[in-house]
Amino acid sequence: MSTVVSLVNACLMASYEGRVPPTWILRAVENGLAGVGVFGTNLAPPEPAAPGAAPYGTLRDDIAAPLRAVRPDVLIALDEEGGDVTRLDYHRGSPYPGNHALGAVDDLGLTREVARAIGADLADAGINLCLGPCADVNSRSNNPIIGVRSFGADPGRVARHTEAFVRGLQDRRVAATLKHFPGHGDTGTDSHTALPDIDRDLPALRALDLPPFAAGIAAGAKAVMTGHIRLPHLAEPPATLSPRIVTGLLREELGYDGVVVSDALEMAPVLDRWGFGGAAVLAWSAGVDLVLLGASGVEHALPQVYEAVESALKKGELTIERLEEAAARVAALRAWADPVPTGTDTGRSGSDTGRSGIGLVAARRALVAVGVPSPGPSGPVHCVRLSSEANMAVGVAPWGLDRALDGLGRLASALDVDPGTDPADIPLPAAGPLVVVVRDAVRDPWQHATLDALRTRRPDLVTVDMGLEPAPGRLAAPLLLTRGAGLANAVAAAELLTGRTWPGPPSGG
Repeated sequence: MSTVVSLVNACLMASYEGRVPPTWILRAVENGLAGVGVFGTNLAPPEPAAPGAAPYGTLRDDIAAPLRAVRPDVLIALDEEGGDVTRLDYHRGSPYPGNHALGAVDDLGLTREVARAIGADLADAGINLCLGPCADVNSRSNNPIIGVRSFGADPGRVARHTEAFVRGLQDRRVAATLKHFPGHGDTGTDSHTALPDIDRDLPALRALDLPPFAAGIAAGAKAVMTGHIRLPHLAEPPATLSPRIVTGLLREELGYDGVVVSDALEMAPVLDRWGFGGAAVLAWSAGVDLVLLGASGVEHALPQVYEAVESALKKGELTIERLEEAAARVAALRAWADPVPTGTDTGRSGSDTGRSGIGLVAARRALVAVGVPSPGPSGPVHCVRLSSEANMAVGVAPWGLDRALDGLGRLASALDVDPGTDPADIPLPAAGPLVVVVRDAVRDPWQHATLDALRTRRPDLVTVDMGLEPAPGRLAAPLLLTRGAGLANAVAAAELLTGRTWPGPPSGG
């Protein structure tokens, strides 16, 4: 293996498709690959899934153990934000509420405790790098990619909770990653599909978007992820590929000397223009240390990256010294993130409420009820969910109330309604308690109109919105706002609706 390939591998994070690491990625790890990204599709539970089963054992035994057997200090990373964005619980829903709920409760101790529990779950599963928290200030209410992933719209509040979350994760020796630098909260475009432009000059960035990153850096965040966003007032290339933003703004102005991670290069606006090799070279030249290739199998991308680096070195577009600097930072991160045990399971092993129940405690505190009678109805509840398409960061993780109601023994029926369905074609029970579950209904014309139409037929229905909290009065009572679509949020809502408490103590320490 050439020196260049070895050096490039030391600054790369790849991924693969399927349940078990294939030979090619084990070989890459043996040849110095810095890290492996794990995604929900790698954690498909066995069919049929055992009741209450969690995929942590599969992750630890089938993924982490083989990788660490090749090299104990390999970075194993995934997106675990709690709430809507989860990989550990991709096939069941997160037992923790996400940032929007935690920011609304505004209890820094609670945020740190939730993050500490998430960190413990990650460590038990063999993960030592969390691609979170989301430090973006959600300054645009119709943002299609951030929304409930943000602690809120106030920079000071987001900064405080970002700091608390970083400290909680890293209490468990799991490295935190602030994202998406320099701030993704004012975008009107999903950066998975197109390159968003953010109309912020430097003073506005300093006032609105940078405070949470500064707070997370002060808390000792081990990594910062750049966003595929363009800031025309500062630079033409997207942030991930911009020396002005990575080296100038993050390194020099904010004084950050930890690992800079790129967002996935496979995202369309980057990959379509520059390709894996070209984008990787530009990212390293800009000051990025660890290049994340993407969620899909990227075996074919590795030769492209090696070839592009060889060419860039010959042309003087990239230097060996820059790669060595990046590799040294990544090596320091690997040394800090001590390899975790992979032979025993000390986690919560299938609990729906999070380690020591803290997830449900937090979700209950975040719940808002408007005009909902308490205690709730005594009989089983009919549940209608108006389906909505989630962005790629969320994926197809389950959401809704049917599982939570069923777990409480109070599910009469469950119906999922596809987007665009004519409200007149939706069957409703003539009697019995009815809930209609939506997500961001005020931002989705079909959901909003359908909800109004169903209410004319059943004025007593209860709306449960599991998205970003709408402005007061935008949705009619009776109304429950969960402030997120994690399983913990659903359980808290189902408890209030039925007057029942989720059964059994949570497992775990």
